[in-house]
Amino acid sequence: MKKVLTFLKWFVGMAALLMLLLTAFAWWFVRSEEKQLSGENTTIVENSQFKTQFGKIALKNIGVLSADQDSILPNRTVLIHNEQIEYIGENKNIPNNYHIIDGNGKYLIPGLIDTHIHPYRSKNDLLLFLANGVTHVATMSSWRGLFLEWRKEAKNGALMPQLYVAAGPMNSAEDFRSKVYGYLGPIPLFNDPDQTKKAVAEFKETGYDGLKAYSLDRDNYFAVSEASKQYGIPMVGHLTPAVSLEDLFRSNQSQVAHVEEITKAMEREFGGRSKIYYDNTEAYLSFVRENADSIAQRIRDKNITISTTINVYPRAKQQDLDLTAYLKSIELEYVNPGILEGSVFNPSWFPGSNRYEDTGNTGPEGIKNAEIYWNTYIEAVNIITLAFARNGVNLTAGTDAGNPGIVPGFSLHDELEHLSDIGLNNKYVLNTATKNAAEWIGSNAGIVKEGKIADLLILNGNPLENIENTRDIHAVMVRGKYLDRSQLDEILESVKNANNESRKISIEKYLSK
Repeated sequence: MKKVLTFLKWFVGMAALLMLLLTAFAWWFVRSEEKQLSGENTTIVENSQFKTQFGKIALKNIGVLSADQDSILPNRTVLIHNEQIEYIGENKNIPNNYHIIDGNGKYLIPGLIDTHIHPYRSKNDLLLFLANGVTHVATMSSWRGLFLEWRKEAKNGALMPQLYVAAGPMNSAEDFRSKVYGYLGPIPLFNDPDQTKKAVAEFKETGYDGLKAYSLDRDNYFAVSEASKQYGIPMVGHLTPAVSLEDLFRSNQSQVAHVEEITKAMEREFGGRSKIYYDNTEAYLSFVRENADSIAQRIRDKNITISTTINVYPRAKQQDLDLTAYLKSIELEYVNPGILEGSVFNPSWFPGSNRYEDTGNTGPEGIKNAEIYWNTYIEAVNIITLAFARNGVNLTAGTDAGNPGIVPGFSLHDELEHLSDIGLNNKYVLNTATKNAAEWIGSNAGIVKEGKIADLLILNGNPLENIENTRDIHAVMVRGKYLDRSQLDEILESVKNANNESRKISIEKYLSK
């Protein structure tokens, strides 16, 4: 008996030790994966190396986008003192202590805002946004408070865009993998409404700007909604599969992170995807057209903001049908290698792993079905977007930057051009990335006006005439710090070099465009 007890003690002790070692290994593995796939292992570009003009700056002879954003006011003088615009007018005598920049032939507009990004731990992405004229971003994942640290750095004067930081994504899941990853990884689970409400109180206390609903079940969705109202913190994000449009209208959710969340809810009302693709596409699109305006009006009346991200879907289609050609068409060398290359549990952007690539789409029938699917999806999103615009829904430009095929910074210009291509006028498109977006994030920017924060963009062409001119950047000003074209190019070159130092997989074959 004594030998049996001794053996049992030894066995239990060894089992406990093995469990401890397995737990430690799992924790180490998840953390290692997390660092690689989130871009943390990539060489960080030190933003303090880029010297800016700051203090008292005068822009003279420059065309200024009017405060109502209807027209360009010619030959204006703009005085900037530290972070603020202090004067806009004609024929101003510029004091001697101002650094003068001649804006002849240039156009001054507000800095751009991307209201939906995923930088993961890739801090260099913030420089990519800045080099593309994006002076404020809204990150829709929290990564255990890392982005709150970045937000603090930005507020304290670091050279980067200002940040809006949402807590989340908030998920409910009961499967084993999700539970393990929830406990050991960066994304906690929300399966108990009482605990969910406590978490919201903690997020508010921590200082998050919003709560990102993602794949919450119905009970926890409404737990977030109630706690959002109770603690005075906005509920944003997805319209989760467990809830309907009617649930959205009954909730406290004040922002939806993608136009597609509305079309997906409409798919569910129509009868699910199995009833849409591939035989009932016209019936579904007719259903969307018939209901688009009434849904848009209810969203407007509830004062729900919608972030666009509509350029994701034609890009997903391209990645599905011809991924290699697509990778050759984008600014691949600026994508963080950790994110680009992926990891064991997370897909890369490359062929064979990219989550949009469907290797089953071979032969004429497979390609035809993929085209039907994507064309229907894209058309439904476009129909709803146009309905939002004509019914006065508050639309803000977002890109989902960081997800496969969506390059940070560059992607906002892609989004604006796509919005223009589907039929929105350039003033409206510009508003989505400036005035509307600034109002949503609560920033004192978004228009060029005395008293506003000096988040500004100097362009070589008029964006009201052609929205593509937002790409043709002469200089960027972020909170009064002035970066000219040569400095912006230096930033881009530094990010490219940092990426090249950190690569494990060559991208040479994708650089011949």
